[in-house]
Formats: sequence, C-alpha cells, structure tokens
Amino acid sequence: MTEEQKSSAESVESGHHPGSDTSLMKGRRRTKLVLAIVLRDMKQMRRHGLPTLLFLSVLLLFFGILFFSMVNSTLREIGVPSWTGRFVSAEEGDGGGGETLLTSLTLLHVVYGYAVLVTMILVPVAFSTGYSHEIKKGTVRILSCYPIGVFDITIAKLIYAALTGVIFAAPVFLLPVSGLGKPVADLLIIFITTYALTLVTVAVAAFVANAITFATRKMYIRPTFLPYLFVVLSFFTTATVLKALTAFLSFASPVFQAAAPLTPLSPFHQGRLLLSFALGGTDFPNWIVFLIPLTLLIAGMWLSLRLWPDIYERE
Repeated sequence: MTEEQKSSAESVESGHHPGSDTSLMKGRRRTKLVLAIVLRDMKQMRRHGLPTLLFLSVLLLFFGILFFSMVNSTLREIGVPSWTGRFVSAEEGDGGGGETLLTSLTLLHVVYGYAVLVTMILVPVAFSTGYSHEIKKGTVRILSCYPIGVFDITIAKLIYAALTGVIFAAPVFLLPVSGLGKPVADLLIIFITTYALTLVTVAVAAFVANAITFATRKMYIRPTFLPYLFVVLSFFTTATVLKALTAFLSFASPVFQAAAPLTPLSPFHQGRLLLSFALGGTDFPNWIVFLIPLTLLIAGMWLSLRLWPDIYERE
C-alpha cells in the first residue's frame, strides 16, 4: 500500500474526509482574499471617492447643526417631550381636532428621519465608489492573481462600505443630535438600527443586481446603481414622507396615494415602528415584511456565487 493510500485509509477510519479539508482551505483562502481587498481599500480610501464622502459629510453636518439648533430652540419653549410624544396637540395644530403632518410628528420622527437621511446618502456612496474603482482598476483586471468571483467582490465592497460609512455617518449624526437632552444610549440605538437597515438595503440591492446579471448574462443594471434606487424608494414610501409630499404637493396627491400601499414594504418605515416600540411607543413592526428582503438577499447571494468577474469584461 502506498503512502497516499495509507493516508486515505487513515482518514476514512478516523471519519475524516479529505474533501472537507479542501472545502475548508478554499473557504479560508477566499476569506483571506476578501479581507485583503478590504484592507487595501481602507488604505487607499483617497482613491475611492474620499473627496465626495468628505463633501457630503460636511454638507449633511452643516444641515444637521442648523436644523437641530432650530429644534432645540423649540424644545426650550415647550420642553423636551418623550421620544413618541408629539410636538403639537391636534387642537393646537388646526383647531379642528384633526391630525395633520405637524401634529403627527414626534421627536423620534425628527431624529430618525435625520439618521435615515445621513445613512441613505453616505453608505451607498461608499459602496458604489469602491465597487466602481474595483471594476475599472482593481481585482477584476487581474483575474489570474485573484481567483475569486463576483460574490466575493460584492462582499468585500459591502464590508468596506460598512466600515467607511460608519466612520463618516456616526459623527455626522451624533454631533447635531447630542444637544437634545436625550440619553446617548437612545441615540446610539437609533443610529445603529438605521445604519443596519440601510446597509442591509444596499446589500439586497447589490445582490439583486447580480442576480439580474446572472439571468440576463449582461450587466444591464449595475450593483453601483441599484442601491441608490432601493434606498430612495424606501425613503419616499415611508408614511411620514408620503404625508409630507401630499401636504406640500397636493396637485400630485393621487400619485402619493397610489404609492401608499408600498409603505409596509419600506425597511425605513418598519424601522421607525421598531424604534417606537423599543423607546416606549405603541407602534410595532410587521416582522413578516422582513422576510422579503431576506429572501431576496439569499437568492441574490446564491446566484452571485455562480457569476465570475469576466462578466465585467463584456461591458
């Protein structure tokens, strides 16, 4: 019996399968390559849209400081309400006892809305700039050196976006809202929840774009574009935004009313309900709705595993 046969026999006797080692080694190798891409991107952030991220962060921070300075002046007059307490009662709002946009707003609406605005801009920008750079000058141009597929590249760019996004988004959100007199723990809960929802939305969009590419065999919709579309649709289909649009653009109210059935599908809408429940409100999210993005994510990831970077060469 040869040494190789002895080794195989010993592996079988011990219940150890050589194939499992091979799969494990491949998984480790791919993980190392993914982390190597992330590390490289973090070191070369200046090439991946850093000026754009800095500009947007400064702009959002300026807006946040200006906006919440006005909110603070209002709170000094009426007192700081609870997270789910309304700024204005229905009687004060319109004298008729009806609910309007103003009377339906709570402090959570305001702070959460700002968190959504910050994350829905910075996270997709971080992802798309990093992904675009990879397509043009990165991994996919030296396939022989990086034996990984579109799935690995997408995962690497999502990790990069998660790390870069939080570096910029956290101070942009926390600095303006820190003067509201609310516990820091509450503010962190709002930020982490919003950030997680935005990152998941971006991930779902990226993998759905990959799934469409797999089905059509051509990249008609880029993973750098679809995340913007998903977060914008999720934002504009929330109940608060639709109510505001109806109030300010009454001539287009039939359009907004037609979009209202999509509100339960908005991750940002469900996130606000979840935070309301966590911070003492009576609202509660519909957990079944979260199965939709989860299903899309799993399907998109599975199809992405069957795509290879040569798809970019066909563009």
